[in-house]
Amino acid sequence: MTIIDHTHLARLDLNLLVAFDALLTERHVTRAAARLGLSQSAMSHNLARLRDLFGDELFVRTEGGMQPTPRAQELSAQVHNALAGIQATLQASAPFDPARDERHFRIAVYDDMEIALLPPLLAHLDALGSKVRIEIRPFVPAEVPDMLDAAELDLAIGVFSEGRTHHKRRVICTGDTYLCLFDPRGHEPSAPMTAERYADLPHVRISSRAALEDGIDAALAKQRLKRRIALSTPHAVGVPYLLRRLHAVATLRRSVALAAAETLGLSTADVPITLPKTAISMVWHASYDHDPAHQWLHEEILRIAREL
Repeated sequence: MTIIDHTHLARLDLNLLVAFDALLTERHVTRAAARLGLSQSAMSHNLARLRDLFGDELFVRTEGGMQPTPRAQELSAQVHNALAGIQATLQASAPFDPARDERHFRIAVYDDMEIALLPPLLAHLDALGSKVRIEIRPFVPAEVPDMLDAAELDLAIGVFSEGRTHHKRRVICTGDTYLCLFDPRGHEPSAPMTAERYADLPHVRISSRAALEDGIDAALAKQRLKRRIALSTPHAVGVPYLLRRLHAVATLRRSVALAAAETLGLSTADVPITLPKTAISMVWHASYDHDPAHQWLHEEILRIAREL
């Protein structure tokens, strides 16, 4: 057990750490002050005290805003996690009410999963008249662990192999399957989607899912078939709209393809080759484990995934 130096901590103003976290989030003195309901001069005074406390400039003014120094970046995760722990402890006895409580969640998610997960979640929040705000961040798998540690993300949803020991993971979809998505005006939807027909059609390749796309090519190669790529894009979320204009086919997750087909009047067909199944998981920092708001968000996403 860590021994608490009460005498030393009694001289520390916890509000300074709150100000530090707000400055990290906003990267702007005026916006950080507004976030905390303070005047700009009061926030500037807090920043001066923080610099004196840590013996470092912490934030340097640039054209792009207040940029944290290496020392501030080093402190960011520790301070945020400490504040999150205090907040969770204070809120543990008060359940989160999405219809009443204000929260801002930053989520990194596969962009094609946005099509399936976000509309039901936002529709539910809208029906509640909720003050919950959702901010979607770009999903870059290699950057997710550091972003979670730096408190730049609350949650990530995608395919993960191994996480860090202080990250929690929960599978929301096992054995994800895929469908072909296409415009029925360019293809006869009743015609069987054989491997030969599938390979013969022009394809939209989603470069951000290289593992799946390479798996498609490998499966076709086993049957001595090769597809033609008409378009390559990293943005899966825009592919269904492209298919409304292209004589082409794309291979998307089943839930995503069905949602897009219903919304845009597209057609689907089973993929005529065997593809590896992948599990979609939620990953978050362990410091949020006992936060009622985060528990609510996790359960909502899990509920939507089960319905899909």
